Amino acid sequence: MLNNLNSVTNLKPVGLIITGPLSTKGGAMNRNIILLLLDTARAQDVYGNPKMANVSRIAKNSTTYLNTVAPGTWTAPTHAALFTDSKVSTIKRVSQDFFSGGSRKISPWMVDTKFIDGSSSTLASKLSKYGYYSVLLSNNPFLTSYTNLASGFDKTYDIWEHSNSKYNKKMVDKVSFIFEGGSKTRERIYKASHMISKVIPRVLLDKVYMDLRLRLDKGVAEADGTYRLDRGANDTNKALSKYLKYNYNYAPQFIFINYIEAHENYPVSEDILQDKWLYLSGIEEMSEDRMAALHDAYNRRLAYLDKKIGETLRVLKSSGMLENATVILTSDHGQMFGEHGLLYHAMPPYDGVAKVPLIAANYENGRLVRQKEEVETPVSQLSLHKAVLDLASGRYEHLNGNLRRDKKVFCEHTGISEGWDEQLLSFLKSKSSVADRIYKAKMRHNHKVTAVYSGKYKLIHYFGKQKDELYDLHSDPQETSSIIDSNRGIANSMLG
Repeated sequence: MLNNLNSVTNLKPVGLIITGPLSTKGGAMNRNIILLLLDTARAQDVYGNPKMANVSRIAKNSTTYLNTVAPGTWTAPTHAALFTDSKVSTIKRVSQDFFSGGSRKISPWMVDTKFIDGSSSTLASKLSKYGYYSVLLSNNPFLTSYTNLASGFDKTYDIWEHSNSKYNKKMVDKVSFIFEGGSKTRERIYKASHMISKVIPRVLLDKVYMDLRLRLDKGVAEADGTYRLDRGANDTNKALSKYLKYNYNYAPQFIFINYIEAHENYPVSEDILQDKWLYLSGIEEMSEDRMAALHDAYNRRLAYLDKKIGETLRVLKSSGMLENATVILTSDHGQMFGEHGLLYHAMPPYDGVAKVPLIAANYENGRLVRQKEEVETPVSQLSLHKAVLDLASGRYEHLNGNLRRDKKVFCEHTGISEGWDEQLLSFLKSKSSVADRIYKAKMRHNHKVTAVYSGKYKLIHYFGKQKDELYDLHSDPQETSSIIDSNRGIANSMLG
C-alpha cells in the first residue's frame, strides 16, 4: 500500500461508468454510461493494489483522479448528493439527526427511510431527456426504490433483498421480528428492557446487555451473509447478464451498479468483534492486531471484487455495450481501521473515509482507449453529475481530465448513521455502564464535521465542538500533525 497517494502510478477504480454508440436528436453519438460503484472502497487500498489486477489494467490506460473527495461519509448522503448535484448539508433528509430521537422514526437498516423527495430531479431522470434508459442494480439497502434514491431510474434490481438472506433464512426471520416489526414493536421491546433494568443489579445488567448486543450483532451478520466473500456480486452479474440478454431495448444505457463486498462485517475469526461502538467506546481495545486482521479481510474482499469486475467487463463486452463507452470506477466513502482512533465509516472525514478512487476509462469498438492521465488536483465526486450529463449530451467525447476542478472541495459528516438503538440506550444508560459508554460514544461523533480541501491544504472544521485541524497533505499525507496554530490565516481563508 502506498502512503502518499500523490506518488501513485498504478491505480485502481472503485466505480464504473460505461457508454456505447447511439445517436441523439442533435446527432451526437451517445455513449452507454455504466457506473460501477464499489461501496466502502477507500482510495489508498484501491490505487496500486497488486491484488486488483483488473482495476489496475484499466487504470494504466485511463484517467485517474488521485485526490477525489466524496461529498459524504456514508452511503445515503453521498448517493443523494451525487444524484441531485447538491451538497450533503443542503439535503435535509440525509443531514437530519439520525440518532437523537431517531429510533422512533427510522428503521435499523433505514429501508423505509426516504433520503430524498420522490419528485427530486436526479441524474437518472435528467439522462432520460437525452434518450437514456437507466438501470440500477443495488446491493445496498440504502440505495433502493424504498428510500427514493432510485428515483429517476427506469428499472431497479434490489439485489440486496434476497442475495445474502438466502444463506440463513431462519436467522433472517428472527432478526426481522425486531428490525421489520416497525417502531411500535421495537418500543415494546425497549420498554420491557427498561422495566427489567429496574430489578436487575447493575453488574448483572451489564453482562445481560453485552450478551444480547453480541447475539444481535452475530444474528444480523449471519442473516445477511456478511461473513462471506461474496455479498451479492455474483447475483448482480447474473442479473446484469440476464437483463442485457432479454430486456435490453437498444436505447443508450445508464447502468449504475453498487457492489457492497468491501463493507463490514468481514470474514475474520469470531473472537475479533466487529461492533465498532464497542471499540469507539473503549469497551474493547482497538489493538493493532485486531485492526490488521480486519484490514486484511477487507483487502481480501477487494481482491474478490476485482475478479467480479473483470467478469462484469466481459459481460458488457460480449453484449456489445463497450463498442462506444465510458467506464468510471468510484466509491461512496472509504473506511477506517484504527487510524485517528476511528473504525469503519460515518465518522469524521479524515482521508481514510473522505478519499475515494475515481477512474474514467473510455472504450471504442470494444477496446479500451489508451488515454493515461493522472490528475493530482483535488476534485469532488459531485463533479461526476455534470460530467455524465456532458457525455450524454455530446459535449464531451470522452470523460478524462476534463472533470470540473473547484478551488475548494468538501466532504461533510453530518452525524452518525446508527440511530435505531438510541431509545434502548437512553433507557439503559443510567443502569448499565456498557450502555452508558456506547451512548456517550455515539453522542461524541453525532455532530457536524466538514473537511475542506484547497490545493495542498486540508482543514477539518468541527463547528466549535473541538479544535479545528489543518494539514499540509503534500508533506503530511497521513494527517499526523495539525499545523493550524501557525497557519490561522490559511484556515480562515479556507472557511471563507
